[in-house]
Amino acid sequence: MPEMARLLGVPRSTVYGLLNQSEILKTIEFDGRRRVTKKSFYEWYGSQNDYHIVSDEMPETVKDEDNRRIEAYRRAVLERDGHSKNIGNDVYLTVNEAAVLAGVNPATVHKWIKKEKVEAVQSSKTIRIPRQEFEGWLQGREKVEV
Repeated sequence: MPEMARLLGVPRSTVYGLLNQSEILKTIEFDGRRRVTKKSFYEWYGSQNDYHIVSDEMPETVKDEDNRRIEAYRRAVLERDGHSKNIGNDVYLTVNEAAVLAGVNPATVHKWIKKEKVEAVQSSKTIRIPRQEFEGWLQGREKVEV
């Protein structure tokens, strides 16, 4: 809801009012928060003339993300922190993003890194996981488990 309010330049209370009035806007529960689905937002947006997008300040790594789970996670982090410092990019994932992608706890990703099952690059306190290798490793792991 906060993201929709920021995009439209309206208070959150207006967004909640729109949700109650519209049959088009659909919500999902993600990470303990209610989110308006992107598809329903754009369907609703195209069907009305009263509201206009006034802010498009999402970083390219969030806007162009092709994995829905990571996109939703990055948007939530951006909403929470107000900056994109704590999100990865197209080439590297954060530990939390890898956990979201794998559907596990971040502690599990740390264990995988420690056991050298997953490659990681560490700079100071920041750990980044090469995305392509991680996704390939995950796919191979899912095939073995099935």
